[in-house]
Order: sequence, then C-alpha cells, then structure tokens
Amino acid sequence: MKLFIFWVSLIVFSCSETLDINDFSSDFNGYEPEIKIEAIILPSDNTAIVRIDRSFLLNDTTLYDCIDDDGDWVSSTFYCSTNPITVFENKNNCLDACAETCVVQDLNDDLGIDSQNSNDSPYLQPDEDGSEGNGQPDCGEPHIDDYDEVLPNIHVQNCTVKITHNDNICSMVYDSIGGNFYYNEYNGFHAMKGTEIATYGAYRPSDECENFNWHDFDGEYELGVFCPEFEDVGEITSNTSIILSQPVVFFNEDDSESLEICQTQECLESNATISATDTLYFEKGSNNQFLYYASLLDFPYYQLMQFHKEIESNDYYLTHEHPFQATDVENIYGDVCLIPETIITKFVDVDEDGIGDLDISKYVVYTFSASFTNYYFFDLLDIHDPVRTNLRDEHGNTIMGTFGSMTSNSINIRIIDCELDFQHPICQNLNP
Repeated sequence: MKLFIFWVSLIVFSCSETLDINDFSSDFNGYEPEIKIEAIILPSDNTAIVRIDRSFLLNDTTLYDCIDDDGDWVSSTFYCSTNPITVFENKNNCLDACAETCVVQDLNDDLGIDSQNSNDSPYLQPDEDGSEGNGQPDCGEPHIDDYDEVLPNIHVQNCTVKITHNDNICSMVYDSIGGNFYYNEYNGFHAMKGTEIATYGAYRPSDECENFNWHDFDGEYELGVFCPEFEDVGEITSNTSIILSQPVVFFNEDDSESLEICQTQECLESNATISATDTLYFEKGSNNQFLYYASLLDFPYYQLMQFHKEIESNDYYLTHEHPFQATDVENIYGDVCLIPETIITKFVDVDEDGIGDLDISKYVVYTFSASFTNYYFFDLLDIHDPVRTNLRDEHGNTIMGTFGSMTSNSINIRIIDCELDFQHPICQNLNP
C-alpha cells in the first residue's frame, strides 16, 4: 500500500545532459529537515495509523550509504566450468581456484548498479563498471539501502498524537512495526514470486482507544500532533475536520438499473443482490468477465488489489493492483458510480512451470476521503519539480501532511476449469 512518503530536494534536470546533484551541494547546505505527517483512518479495520517522518536530502549519505546495513544482501554464486560441483560465494575464491574458467552461476542480488539481470534479455548488457556479478554489494542493487534500512532513520518517535471524534479522544502510541507494505526488490511490480514485505514505524491507537468509533460515516474527525523535536512548529492540527469515505458495494450486472437511481449508501446496499461474504465464480478462459462494484459519486477514486491464496499455507499474497477513477463517459449515473473490473480468467502460475496452480483470489477495493484523494493519486510528478513529494493540496501545492481515510471492502472470487468441473453451476450456465 502507499503508506510511505519521502520529501526530497531535487535539482532541475537538463533534457540533454545528466548532472551530478553533488555538484550543486552548496545550493542546499543550509537545508533543515522538516516534519511530515500521514494520518489515515481505516474504518473497515476499525483503526487508524499515523506516520511522522523528517524530510531529508536526496544525496544524504548517512541514509544512502550503499552498504548492506541489515545483512540481507545475497551474493552471486560462482563455479569453475571445469569443476561445476564446487560452488563459491566469493568471486575472488573462484578466481583463485580457476582464473580462466570461473563463471557466475546465479546473480541473486548481485545485479549491478542498474539492478537488472543482463541474462534476462538479449537487449540488456552487464553494467559497464563491472558491478554486476562482482560478488560485492553495490549502490542500486536489491537489499542495498532498502526500505528496512532507510525508514527507521527518518521516523520521529516521541510525538504526542491524538485523533478526536465528537468529544472522544484517542491517544496514539508509537510502534516500531506499526505497518507494512508490499514491494518487489527485483523488478518493481507486485507479484507472488519475489514479493517482499517492508515494515515501518507508526503511531497506532493505544489500549484506551478500544471503544473509539472509527466508522462513523456521518461524523467528523480531527487530528492533533506535537513533536518536541520540532517544537518551533508547535502543535499541528488538521485544517478541517474530515468525513470518512463510504465503502464500495459489490453487485450483479442485473442490479445496475435499480442502483442508478440511488442517492444514499443504504440504497446501494439494499439494491445489490450480492454481498461481500459471497464467492463469485468465473469460467477459466472466458472473455468479458467482470467484477462489478458501486460507490456514491462523492468517492469516485479507487485502489484495487488482488490477492491469491497460496495452496500450502492458505495465506493470501498480493499479485495485482491498480488505481481507477470513475468518469462521466462510462461510469457515473446521477449520484452513483458503477464500475466493471475486468477479471483475468486464468490460473496464476506461481513457479512459472507453465501450469497454472492458483484459482482462488480476493479483490479488495478502497475508496478515499476527499482530503486523502489528492495525496494518493498525485504521484505523476514533473521531473523539473524541485520538491519531490505527492503531499499536495487541491491546487497542487506542497503541504506538510495529510489526514484522511481509506475504506475497503473485499470479496472472494474463484476461477473454475469447466473441462475438469463441468457440473459446476457456472459451467452449466455458460455452457448449457
């Protein structure tokens, strides 16, 4: 999930020449870190999370030291072509054993400064500086200056944080593993194979907040933060109270006509003939198969995440995600948005052996409060922007924080192979 933000200073790039930012270090010698806040209420999870960090410069070598600080970098393995039985984890040892016939067996994290395996494509070449396959951790490689190494050093941990609803106050406490998100060190996209989970520190509700109401969709919430490290700033409060976003409602295509006239969440829920507790079935290989969901027009932005269930562990793993925005042309009817999500009706091939082995997945759809929408979707930043941040107001101006809500609803889906399970109702309906 996008629950991590860096504020960094960036010198304007030339369109025709690559410049070293360190050549301009005198321009920002006097830079002072600023405080930045991400506060998110998660009504569907009955909780909230507040990230408070200090900003830093892009060339901060105390954060980006090009060292495997937490010891999770995995070296290449080498062997002698004349003796493939003996494997070396160190290139020098391999060269000592067979200087003329030493070859790389597996690169692992040793991908060079471009973090790409040149063996994966005929169009990729090994790094010119020799960093790929050199048996040494280098800048830019997986697990070098990764999230687990950088994030703990920018968290601000001694703040007083509170969220107020009506006359009730929830005091938040710092947790060094307050949240997590999925990422892939090797290719940047989310997939079952190679996906990792990074944790980060955040403020979570204290035990005294057990009875705090996190899902009053008609109520208002306010935020207050004070950090002694930034005492000159004083107490930071939300500019306005926020209203929580309502969750999406899943529906059958035949429900569309009755949903189009809705003006309230209650109308959507009462006219949808499926619920989030149902399992939806789709025929393997069928085209034009859709998952339908609806929301009020007040919440026309969404984040969709698909998780597949791993057979042995029964755990769900993120395999696909994307944002979406309702449009006047296709999705908006009066006061509601009706969205079709295309389902890829094939099994997921986890081990890439050509055999699809996962057919059960879960879709999670998020809506956003108005205050949080700009932050979440303002991520296509101009490269000439001197401040690289998607903490923005409605006018695109940089701000020091955001406070809003992400509300989710989820539903299970399953792909049915009708050649093997032809008696399943979905197969009978599609192939009478």
